[in-house]
Amino acid sequence: MSDENTLQKNLIERVAMGDLLRRCTRDSGQRLALVDFYQGQRCELTYLEFNQRVNQLAWGLVAQGLQQGDKLALLSGNCNDMMVVYFACYKLGVVVIPINFMQSTDDIRYNLEHSEAVAVIYQPELATIVQPCLTGNAQIRLTVQFGKQRGVADIALDDLIHNQSDSEVEDRIINDRDTAHMIYTSGTTSRPKAVQVSHLSLTISALTIAMELPIGRNSVGLTVLPLFHCAALSLFFPILLRRGVAILHSGFEPNKVVQSLTEDKVEHVTLLPMMWNELLNVERLEQMDFSHFKTGVYAMAPMPAHVLDNIRQTFGCQMHLGSGQTEFSPPACFFRDGSATEFGEGNYWGMPMATVEQAIIDDEGNELAAGEIGEIAWRGAAVMRGYYKNPVASAETRQFAWHHSGDLGLIDKQGQLLFVDRKKDTIKSGGENVSSMKVEQVLLGCAGVLQAAAIGLPHEHWGEAVFAVVVGDASSELSETEVIQHCKTQLSQFEVPKAVVFVDAIPMTATNKIRKVELRQQYADWFSKNHDLCF
Repeated sequence: MSDENTLQKNLIERVAMGDLLRRCTRDSGQRLALVDFYQGQRCELTYLEFNQRVNQLAWGLVAQGLQQGDKLALLSGNCNDMMVVYFACYKLGVVVIPINFMQSTDDIRYNLEHSEAVAVIYQPELATIVQPCLTGNAQIRLTVQFGKQRGVADIALDDLIHNQSDSEVEDRIINDRDTAHMIYTSGTTSRPKAVQVSHLSLTISALTIAMELPIGRNSVGLTVLPLFHCAALSLFFPILLRRGVAILHSGFEPNKVVQSLTEDKVEHVTLLPMMWNELLNVERLEQMDFSHFKTGVYAMAPMPAHVLDNIRQTFGCQMHLGSGQTEFSPPACFFRDGSATEFGEGNYWGMPMATVEQAIIDDEGNELAAGEIGEIAWRGAAVMRGYYKNPVASAETRQFAWHHSGDLGLIDKQGQLLFVDRKKDTIKSGGENVSSMKVEQVLLGCAGVLQAAAIGLPHEHWGEAVFAVVVGDASSELSETEVIQHCKTQLSQFEVPKAVVFVDAIPMTATNKIRKVELRQQYADWFSKNHDLCF
């Protein structure tokens, strides 16, 4: 078959994220696609305008020498041009690398160097963060700053686009399993790993979410979580798939979110539990019209039943918990509003998505029966290609023909997945397994505790002992003894923290995960130095 025929065959049958936007434009070009509030101004793009700008940027990048397979790093808050960059790369077959700019300078530099990025595009507000990370990096051939001014970059984004053709990019073969983007994990236990996500994974995930939520044609969705993170992207793509409107907020401001819910007639939004709590504190909610709002999704952590009830009553929506991980184009599973469970109000992750197979396996890869605790495992097209330049870690995640999540759980008699703990965060104290999450939930139920982390530390007698790090309410005078006594009323003796320390802040990732590796390092010798003070 000739090269021309091979390309034609590929264009007809392939699964490629860039094609999604072209299709939307063909039948819904005059419909509104994106709305952002970048630099305080509301900016709207129709599907036609969005697609034209994407094509112009794509050809601008080609003119600067970028080739299929090259890596391009993107540092930006949520805005229209952030998505323009994503889709320009998707169309070119350039691998886009969204970087969490809230990481340390060292981690950003590592992302850039490890990924072998040859180009960097960033918002002007982030120039002072980006530029120090480029020092000594000879791989970077092109730097681009959003807007009309290039600052210290090689070129401004608007200049890169100016006078470029808006014709479609249809001159290259893109295979279903080619990498569309790479996202670095948050690195709570080690250096961040680069997750290679394919065009097929993203497409299957978008189709499944649109079907499962469900997201109707021409829906309006609000994106507040950062679009450098897999959770926000996963809920953004189904909106486009259904020719809907994506409202982009660059940060979480409760009053502005509520304003969007009403004025933009938003139907779907995903927020962290603490964000939902803050929405409930906005004034005069009872006077507002939320009749268009259908579906709320929360992620990263469970929510108390009374808070969920309050949200349902206030906003008139259903509330679903989405769970998964970057390595499996989340969510892999949903805990649906009103689901029946065997174990009450535990940290349920629910049923697998329609295209996902879910199981609990032991260390030998054997599937466990209902009620038995083991590792949560998944199979399906949404799985990653692997970790970039890390074949050993990639192989570890796919032993026994399952994707290993690294999380422990069980499946109850209703078929619902109950999350128990991170496999690495389980504490082995005196021969017993202790769920750090269970301890944390009890700690958070203690009056005056705002935030808590439970870790296992070396202990001469117990091997590992449960150790609690707590952020207390400034107005309370909570003591270590009071916290431990509270835990004794709800935990088995071996689960009760042997020591509690109070801190002003607990180290967190940008996605609100506790950096437990830092806590373990910081307090590694606590029991050896304070053995006389241990309970």
